[in-house]
This record gives sequence, structure tokens and C-alpha cells, in this order.
Amino acid sequence: MTDTIDAARAVDPTTPIAATPVATTPIATTAAVVHERGGPAVLTGITLPAPGDDEVLVRIRASGVCPTDLFGIAGGAGDRFPAVFGHEGAGVVEAVGRRVGGIHPGDHVVLSFASCQTCAACADGHPAYCARFSALNYGARGGAADGGGRVTTGWMSQSSWAEHVVAPASSVAVIGHDVPWQVAAPLGCGILTGAGTVLNTLRPGTGDALLVLGAGTTGLAAVMAARHRGVARVAVSDPVDARRVLAREVGATETHDPAALDGVTGFTHAIDTVGSQGTTDAVLAALAPRGVAATVALKPGANPVTVSQSRLLWGRTLTGVIEGDAVVARDVPLLAALWRAGRLPVERLVTAYDFADVGAAIDAVRSGRAIKPVLLMDRNAAGPGPAASSRSSATLLEALRAGDVPDADLPALWRSLPPVAPGELRGLWHGWGVTRDHRAGRLLERSRWYGKLFRADDDVAPIVCETDDGLVVDRALARGGATLRTLEHDGVTTAAMVYDGQAIVDLFVRLAPDAVLGVMTGRDAADRGRAYFFVLEPSGDPRAAGIA
Repeated sequence: MTDTIDAARAVDPTTPIAATPVATTPIATTAAVVHERGGPAVLTGITLPAPGDDEVLVRIRASGVCPTDLFGIAGGAGDRFPAVFGHEGAGVVEAVGRRVGGIHPGDHVVLSFASCQTCAACADGHPAYCARFSALNYGARGGAADGGGRVTTGWMSQSSWAEHVVAPASSVAVIGHDVPWQVAAPLGCGILTGAGTVLNTLRPGTGDALLVLGAGTTGLAAVMAARHRGVARVAVSDPVDARRVLAREVGATETHDPAALDGVTGFTHAIDTVGSQGTTDAVLAALAPRGVAATVALKPGANPVTVSQSRLLWGRTLTGVIEGDAVVARDVPLLAALWRAGRLPVERLVTAYDFADVGAAIDAVRSGRAIKPVLLMDRNAAGPGPAASSRSSATLLEALRAGDVPDADLPALWRSLPPVAPGELRGLWHGWGVTRDHRAGRLLERSRWYGKLFRADDDVAPIVCETDDGLVVDRALARGGATLRTLEHDGVTTAAMVYDGQAIVDLFVRLAPDAVLGVMTGRDAADRGRAYFFVLEPSGDPRAAGIA
């Protein structure tokens, strides 16, 4: 039944499900079981408990291998052996619990961390700091091996080195059917941590400078996210020359051997993916006054480090970040949208392994031979190849201009970009619509909309149109003028143009050095639930001087 649903929804993801299957009996599957501390992972038949009311059953298609899994294999989370590890799972939903909403059989999903959804941190939009994080993600869930012995599952709420997983719905994010499994799997942790730390915590802008210590999956994801935001200077420190080369290819503007990092300073932001005394010293030494450094590495035990209090006195901040401070259902689809737009080339980091070769994949992480090994449970179901699926546009502006970005991805992409100050919007800007077949776009097109004229914060002509006699301000269509303010929308505080005569607000984020991405909000601004997005670029049109 699942294969039939999967095929139908691959053609049309909105295909209705007549009845939601709920597994009520234990699930027999195959998993890579580690029988003792530090031991190998051996493919073994196990039985999983049936999913509860708030859980989902997922047939795993791919799972990443992460240093955090090695941490668990080494006993960093206690003696849970024999156990199944793996926490970057991606697959197809086979059944959902009775209280699960928004997730359906046949959906393609990425699994990440679980959260309680009710504590103060979860309610405040920071589930990575859930009061029950340890219990939900490191707590043991039982499974029975073929021989009758107990096997511990539930590693990071998943234990995704298996052909099936029962996971909490809070750890599940639905993604498009176009994302290859080997790209989808790392989105659940390594990519989420690196990109999320940049997008959610550090939030550097175009004029900032970011230092990344460590060019593994997390560090390189941070580089990609910084490049996406247009950060002016992105430096990477790593001892491996090949990784420094790759860092430049995915967006770094400079690279350094850690031994030669002394004197490399002036960074407004930094991310330490290593978590040692040496790297803690390095990020604080490299930060400019009032700079912010995030440490994201997971080490056994308390991992004590000494911090230079005299360096902190200069307004510097050192903060810890778990899982990129992400909201799973919000941020994993954002990462998929960035991949589709060519801004997150995850495939550059991936080395695929058959599930039967799990031992080789683990060794590749230990030795550093591979940046992101991904286990494929069935190569015949691996999905489209990454090279054929990901966009090659050099910039997001080019991808938008080429029509390569689906309308559904626009809200997430808007939220991921840096804010704009009202003072950055001056003069005449030429505009063009991005959202397809939208009521607002059709209206502007009929009016021969040209763009917007920003004379001052309190003097804005929101609709400038082309006529046979030149460019004119259409005050009737705009119902007056507009003013520029700073407002918050979808978590971004940025420049906003507020119409004087109607309940419409346009908000802008930085798309490129000479372009902004706008979104129209307000009463009746949406069309079939979709907001209208548009691009503004500074105009050199000589007719600007004659605008009336």
C-alpha cells in the first residue's frame, strides 16, 4: 500500500489519502546494531514497537553518519549497548499516529531532533533547548533482536541506521519529492547545525566577516549559508588542504591552516565546530570588539575550557548553539529550498555507501576520508541524482530571474536573507514580480508598473508606472504615498514601506549588493494563500528626473 501511495503523491503531492494507516503491531526490520562500546555495527534483524499516537513510522531510504554517532558508539551517552545509532534519517512515511497532523503516508521526510513542544523554550520558538531534550533524544527505546535480546533504539529520537524507524512527530519535517535521499539525510543534523547557526543565531549581514573553524559538514554548511547571505568576508581554518580548497569552492573568501591563524583578526562573527581549548582561544582572539562566536561541537563529558575574561570585556560574546537553534518543521524545508535554488550544494560534501558497508562509512568519518558519508538503504530507490536536481545559478537573483525558484519556497528564502535599513532605499528602483499568477502582479502589470521612488523616509512614491509620456507616480492606484519604517515580519526586523491610504505593507531584505527582495503583506494582499514577492533594483533610467 505504501508504494502505491508514494507513487501517486510523487506525481501529485496533494493526492488525498482515503484512510491513514496506523501500524498496531510491532515492525520487523533490519538495523546496524553496535553490540558493545566501541564495537562494529552489524546488520541484524530487530523488531520495533508500533508507533504511538504522536509518532510516525518511516521507511528509511538514507541516513548520514555523523561524529555524534561516533560519540555514542564510544559510550559518550552512557552504556546503552547493544544499540542502533544514526540520527540523520530521510525516508517515506508509512504510518502515522492518531494525534499526528500535517504528516501523511507517502510524504518524503527528514528526521531531526525531538522536542516536547510545550516547555518555555519550545513555546518561545527554540525547541533545540527543550527542557526534555536529553530525555527525548538520548533516552532509550527498546527493540527486540532476533535472538530475543533487547536492543536500544531512539538515538537522537531516531536510530536511523535501520530500514525502518519509529520517531516522534516533533522530529519530522516534510520535504519535496525532488530532493535526492543522499542530499536530504544530512539536512537533519550536520547541515542544519552549520547553516542554522548562521541563519538563526549569528545572522551576519553583507558587511560582516565570519570565521569558521573546521571544514567538516557543519563548518562547510555555515560557509554556504554565509555566502547565501552575501557576507563580505568568510574565512575557514582547517588542517586539511583538500578541505580548504573545497571551502573556497563553496563560498569561502579565504582559508588558513590552523597553525598560521595568529594575526588573522577582525571578525564580527565566528563559529567553532571543533570545541577544544585551542579553538576556543582562536575564535576569541580573532573576534573584533563586540564580536559574537558560537560553539557547536559535542564532546564527551563536561569538556571544560578556560575563557579569557579580558577578551570578553571588549564586548565579545561566546555562545553555545544546539542543532542550529532550529525549528525542525520550519528550517529543514528552508534548507531544501536553498538546495533547490543552488545556494546549498550539499552533494559536494556527500560520499554514498550501501547500507551493508556501514562499517566502511564509520571508518571514513573516523579517518576524515569523507566529509559526509551517507548510507543508502536501497540504491535503486535513491531518487534523482544531485547533479541533475540542484540549480547551478551563481546567485539567488539569477535563479529568481530565470524562474528556477518555486513559489512555495519564496517565504522561507525571504526569511533567510539579511535585513535592509530604510536609509539604504533611496532614489528610483525598478521592480519586477517573482510570484507567478498572483492578483497583485496582474494588477501591477496592467498598470504598467515600473517600480518605486524613495525620496526620503517620509516621502515615498510606492507605485511608479510607465506611460507614453514617461514615468509617472500613480497616486490613485497607490491611494496616496507611503513612508519607510522598520518593522518585524516572519522573524526579520527590516525596512518596511507602509502605504498611507491602504492597509498594505511591503517589507524588504537584501537579495544582492544592488537588489532587494520585497514581500507585500497586509489586508487582502494574499492570493490563494500566497504572498506577492517582487525584486527591486536601483534604476539608472534617465527618465527619473522627469517623474511627476
